[in-house]
Amino acid sequence: MVKNDTPSLSRRAFLGSTALGGAGLLLGSMLPGRALAQTAPRRRFVFAYFDGGWDILLGLDPRDPATTRADVHKIQTGYEQLGGVYQARGVQRRGDLAFGPAVPPELLAHAPDLTIINGIGMDTAAHEVGRRYFITGRFPRGIQAVGSSTPSEIVAQLGDQTPIPHLSAAVEAYATGLPAYATPLAINSVTDLIVALTPFAEIDPSVLAAVQAYQDQAPGCGAKQLDRDGLSTTLLRNQQRARSYIEQQLSQIFNVQRPDAEMAALRALYGIVDGDTGAPDSPEMLAFLAGQALKEGVSEAVSVRLASGLDTHSNWAQDHAPRQERGWRALAALLSDLKASPGTEGGSLFDETVVLVFSEFGRTPLFNNLRGRDHFLGNSCLVAGAGLKRGVTIGGSASVGMMPVYTRLATGEAVDAPSEAELSSGEVVTLSPKHVLATLLAASGLDYSYLREVPIRGLLA
Repeated sequence: MVKNDTPSLSRRAFLGSTALGGAGLLLGSMLPGRALAQTAPRRRFVFAYFDGGWDILLGLDPRDPATTRADVHKIQTGYEQLGGVYQARGVQRRGDLAFGPAVPPELLAHAPDLTIINGIGMDTAAHEVGRRYFITGRFPRGIQAVGSSTPSEIVAQLGDQTPIPHLSAAVEAYATGLPAYATPLAINSVTDLIVALTPFAEIDPSVLAAVQAYQDQAPGCGAKQLDRDGLSTTLLRNQQRARSYIEQQLSQIFNVQRPDAEMAALRALYGIVDGDTGAPDSPEMLAFLAGQALKEGVSEAVSVRLASGLDTHSNWAQDHAPRQERGWRALAALLSDLKASPGTEGGSLFDETVVLVFSEFGRTPLFNNLRGRDHFLGNSCLVAGAGLKRGVTIGGSASVGMMPVYTRLATGEAVDAPSEAELSSGEVVTLSPKHVLATLLAASGLDYSYLREVPIRGLLA
């Protein structure tokens, strides 16, 4: 903002200065939200997105190439086309879990605390639809998102407790009909966040002092008149919160160039080159952002993109595995960071956090004529953390063609041929993003009724 040399403020100048360059952060929706519904201990949430549609054969639903034949099973693992390190990994089993060759040792170290959900039916092969379906738990109208992002729905129930309740980094986010504090702060990089947290940098001190004096004064008749619907109170609260960002120096939490031992250790953990920020929207930097936001109490729910460039219809062997692996490695660093951080209930922060890792759909088990994979209706996801069983696999995909098979909700086991009675009872279903999100909400004592679907009870701890 341009400095103002005039000590008094016009109404237009005042409104401009209080906006602080971040209207989405400060105002959002002024509509009232639903009441706090959480009954379990307070949780934090990470929603990690792998952008482009991942190949689940490389990640969460691998097949043994020695026993999988394209002519019989309609599946081509393609592992023999990969680089040597991936060929050497092959199918990596850890207890009840199986990981594909793109999953690095860093994530395998966390396997006892992870759960894989296979056999998710997406009902779409369109990027926008699949992405928005998993983000909101509601199937889009055409390609338009319906409703709000699940993290925004969560913080609407939790209440206004942190400076930025829902922080969304390089992931689409929506808030429809929710209170102002549930509106996501949508950024594309760590640099964007630092800029958003330092909006006063170019404001003249006299302007800042006038704004502060106005905010601190008792509300007059005009404010009370406006406040019949809570508008004035909400506006002033958000202005005061934005001012507190500066007073608390929140931007320093995300300054990866800070010359102290703590930040040096974090750079090493996340694989950020010492003395350099790297790409501010890289998986490593965005995973670092998520960890800092949760550890420092800046946010309760963080959406973050940990992989991109996965929509590879050709050059599969060269492109897909390294890009997916980079995202898994960034996730492993984030999990290690949360596990090393104390929680509020006596354990680690990881034990109080719910993690979901997802993509918009999987990729075809057979190659196309470019030796790449196309869009596929079947999908998988990874979950971990508070209120969830650990080290188990839920659901499954068919041995021929890899389409989702049915899942028994009470146990989470895959069912190839359920009885008519089981199907009619609703106890055996084809899993969808709705089931996954309802389970995460139920595990945290939150209301999931708006999803119009039930949790996977076999996944609840």
